[in-house]
Amino acid sequence: MRVKRDPSFEPVRVPDDFAQEFPEGDASATEVALNLSLAGTMTINRVEELVAQYGLVLKSFNVLAVVSGAEGPLTPTTITERTFIGKTTVTSVLDALERRRLVRRYPHPTNRRSVLVEATAAGSGDCAEIIRRLHTLEAQWLAGMPQADRQRLLRLLGEAKGLFSRARVPPRPKPEPPDHP
Repeated sequence: MRVKRDPSFEPVRVPDDFAQEFPEGDASATEVALNLSLAGTMTINRVEELVAQYGLVLKSFNVLAVVSGAEGPLTPTTITERTFIGKTTVTSVLDALERRRLVRRYPHPTNRRSVLVEATAAGSGDCAEIIRRLHTLEAQWLAGMPQADRQRLLRLLGEAKGLFSRARVPPRPKPEPPDHP
C-alpha cells in the first residue's frame, strides 16, 4: 500500500466527534494504531524504493538476504521459516531470483524431494550493497531524532509490538435475527 508522503511531524488525529460515533472505542488507541501503521508503511515504502533500484521487491530482497547471509546452502523450507513467507511464494521468488542469476538451486545430496539454494556472487554482492546502503539511509532518515528520543521510541515500539502480538481478534458477532411481529 502506498501512503502519501506527509513531511510534517504531526501525528494523524481522529475527529473531535470520535467518541460520539464510536462510544466503545478509544481515540488515543485508534490514533496510536493508525500512526504505527502509517509509519510502518512509509518505512516499507522507502525500503521498497531502494530495493527497486536493483530490480527487486521487498519479498525477493528478504529471501535473497536470508540466503546470502546463511552459513551454507538452505532448503526452501528453511527459507520459508526464516522469512515468514509462504512456501509457494518462496518458490516463485526463488524462480525469479534464479532467472536473474542471484541465487542457484541444485539437488539436495541426501533428500531427493528437496533442493538446496545458495546465493551467487552477483546475488551476494547486490545484497551486501543494498544492506550497506539501507543502513546508511536509516542513519540519514533518523538523523533529526535525538538518541534519547530513539531509545524512548524503541521502548514504546517494543511495548506496542508485545501488546499487538498478544491481542486476539474475536470472531465476527452473529447477526441479530430480524424481529418478526
